[in-house]
Amino acid sequence: MEKKLFAALFSFFLSILLLSSCSEAGEWSIVGPRALGMGGANVAVANDATASYWNPAAYGFFKDKKGGDYGNRSWSGALGIGVGAQVHEDLGEEIDRISKIDFNNLDNGVIQANRVSDYITLLNELKTFNNNKDRALTASGNVVAAAQVGNFGIGGYVFGDISARGDLDLVNISPVTSGTTGVDIITQLSTASNFNNGASVPAGNYYFDSATKTSLISTIAALPGWNTTTATNYVQAMDYGLGQAQASGLAIPSDPSSAVKNAAELASAAQTGGSFADNNSRLLFKGIAVAEVPLTWGRRISDNFSVGANLKYMKARVYNTSVKVFNTDFGDALDRARNDYKDSHNFGVDLGMLYRNGDTLRAGLVGRNLNSPKFDMKPLLAGDDDYLKEKAQVRAGVAYKPVSYVTLAVDYDLTKNDTTVSDSYKSQNLSGGVEVNVFKVVQVRAGAYKNMAQSDIGVVYTAGLGLNLWVVNLDLGAAMSPKSTTVDGNDIPKEVRAELALSMLF
Repeated sequence: MEKKLFAALFSFFLSILLLSSCSEAGEWSIVGPRALGMGGANVAVANDATASYWNPAAYGFFKDKKGGDYGNRSWSGALGIGVGAQVHEDLGEEIDRISKIDFNNLDNGVIQANRVSDYITLLNELKTFNNNKDRALTASGNVVAAAQVGNFGIGGYVFGDISARGDLDLVNISPVTSGTTGVDIITQLSTASNFNNGASVPAGNYYFDSATKTSLISTIAALPGWNTTTATNYVQAMDYGLGQAQASGLAIPSDPSSAVKNAAELASAAQTGGSFADNNSRLLFKGIAVAEVPLTWGRRISDNFSVGANLKYMKARVYNTSVKVFNTDFGDALDRARNDYKDSHNFGVDLGMLYRNGDTLRAGLVGRNLNSPKFDMKPLLAGDDDYLKEKAQVRAGVAYKPVSYVTLAVDYDLTKNDTTVSDSYKSQNLSGGVEVNVFKVVQVRAGAYKNMAQSDIGVVYTAGLGLNLWVVNLDLGAAMSPKSTTVDGNDIPKEVRAELALSMLF
């Protein structure tokens, strides 16, 4: 009878949750060191006050006559903090390459011949950068203060998530300062003296051989706005400049032929833009900090099945702003960006269900923010939305205890989740982990998770440690991706996270 009841209610809950999710949702956060240590799998594991976040249905089993992981819990409290960072796609490498370019030599009327390589390297990297809108840096954090008394709970959660990515201006790229738009960039590129400090460029081969130059001229001459004469002048200037850079021991692009061709393609697209003095390349910042105060209640429907809910007051601060990259005081611009936000408030609803077969097997399903609350947002461009929606999240989890001191768990996002990175970058995590309880004093944890919707970061490995000091628990958790990115010649992990919490259990 219980199994039939569970199956019917599971199907009912799943239908409601998935319909509420609208197929996409806000990204799921990993909250608490126990959860992080087990790879983020906690929907069917959480058995203290933090269950208000992971699955409020756990509250239905608290203070229960059957005892076990839930029933022995009369009351509990938790205080915790967590931080994390992700580097998406090859952002680090791109910034590393662009940061090595001497911009001071690229917007002063004419360019020294040995700095031509800097100019075409810059254009090549800007073109490459703008081809992928998912290159971004994301910082996240959470603060938790939660209390549980019997089947009721109250908490305070703060979640923060902000991403920065580039939005590059590929129109205002002229090598000659004008201060105004309307420069014929193709003419500027094909005026060879602009790339030799105002002097004419000598004939001959300096970096490319004759066959390579002939091929480049033919390819570039076929581009919109170019012809054989302009292409010949341009290629000769680039050839001479690369030769001078090589003789001076200066850096040149890794693929000079492609860099020369890419710069010409950008000029075709830019046509009548301006110089770097007019360039409007920006860093875009988008993020949200949400403070939630949930009132939690759980109800045991049968000995092995419970449901639970949160009614939450939510106050949000939404950032949607930009900072210019060129010709600006970056520190002042960043300060202005930090103060450019909108505050608003709303209410949220969470629902959960949990089935258990004693303490051996548990299965849970939880939906967060099922009413998809909206928060005010400042539009960055005309026509943009003036709100940010915290769409519904749906996650399922299973926990299995082959022996009393070992817990195995797996969670999976049933919704493909939005992120602050871009409209195209999604999150859908598969999480798994194990916890070994050593003499009820030390808990050792390990796990992993992977975003199944993206491939840039890959598998992230996690570990954690818990110390049970009678009624007080101290827990630590950490995560790190084996994939790395290069910044200023240093390899750093593409994702790192850390969580710390102090809890009291009675």
